[in-house]
Amino acid sequence: MLFYYKTLELLPLLPIAYCLLPIAYCLLPIAYCLLPIAYCLLPIAYCLLPFSKSLS
Repeated sequence: MLFYYKTLELLPLLPIAYCLLPIAYCLLPIAYCLLPIAYCLLPIAYCLLPFSKSLS
């Protein structure tokens, strides 16, 4: 019985979840696209770290 009441409490959140799902699916490919760029920039950032430390 308690489970039934908990489900009723969560029901108003369902439309919000359905609204956010397409946005998540839309952002996933963008995230996958940006990941290699991030991996590419990481070594450059590590390479520039000593220079930024010597400047400060």
